[in-house]
Amino acid sequence: MREPSSQKKREDMYVLDPEDMAEMLRLMRQDELVNQGMRGLFPELQNQLPSQYKRIIDMGCGPGNWVLNVAYEYPEVEVVGIDISKLMIRYAQTQARTEERGNALFVEGNLLKPLPIDDASFDLVNARFMTGFVLRKDWTAVVQEFFRILRPGGMLRLTEIDTGGISNSAALEEILSLTTRMMHQLGYGFSPNGHSFGMTPMLGKFLRDVGGQEIQHQAHAIDFSYGTEFHQSQYEDWRSGFLRLLPVLKKCGLTTDEAFTTLYEQMQQEMLAEDFRGIWYILTAWGRKG
Repeated sequence: MREPSSQKKREDMYVLDPEDMAEMLRLMRQDELVNQGMRGLFPELQNQLPSQYKRIIDMGCGPGNWVLNVAYEYPEVEVVGIDISKLMIRYAQTQARTEERGNALFVEGNLLKPLPIDDASFDLVNARFMTGFVLRKDWTAVVQEFFRILRPGGMLRLTEIDTGGISNSAALEEILSLTTRMMHQLGYGFSPNGHSFGMTPMLGKFLRDVGGQEIQHQAHAIDFSYGTEFHQSQYEDWRSGFLRLLPVLKKCGLTTDEAFTTLYEQMQQEMLAEDFRGIWYILTAWGRKG
């Protein structure tokens, strides 16, 4: 993770720079890992989208991987992706044209502001991993806006994490701890002490507070231990992401160049050891609009 190279004031609240090409590539790898790890695009629906769902929107779509996959699986459904990053929207639009996904649309938009979308416009609103760009003070308003554009009978779907995983690597555990403390200090998440992001216990409350009905949860465990199908991709995700995290950690007074370098090198050694074990827990909560 790195701070934006430009001094121009950013409108977004991302911890990372959404116009960073390296970050876009990392998100593309992560998105594919999560889609596979959750075993489908709609696992809580047994991967069978209801036939009455004809318009779907993905909030904070990034490079658009999820939108493009849904558009491929359901060519009769219009799938919209919205993100504040010009870089990622341009990339997603190019991919949609290249893959001839005429039902996949991508638009720029700031999710922290009122959306230029009519009431009751979509059958399903999807939002995943918003912890990295929605401050704790803004969550209620953001979820209310998502619910506003949802049609009666439609689904609002929130997927979040509380940590980057749990492992037997001392160095990885320490870096992940630094990350949760940094996020807490910067105003993200709902943990009372920064020991985690504190997000998953809040999802049902957000849905209930806006009037959601039939609220349910489904947990996913992604095993990224040595030798598993997700080990290499998660290893590359951490190697890429943690390097750009350092400037933010230093700004928060949580580490130094020397201390972080030592941890980072130790983490790589431990994650490549044959006895490395790690699991990443993800929670999806969803509710319907009456």
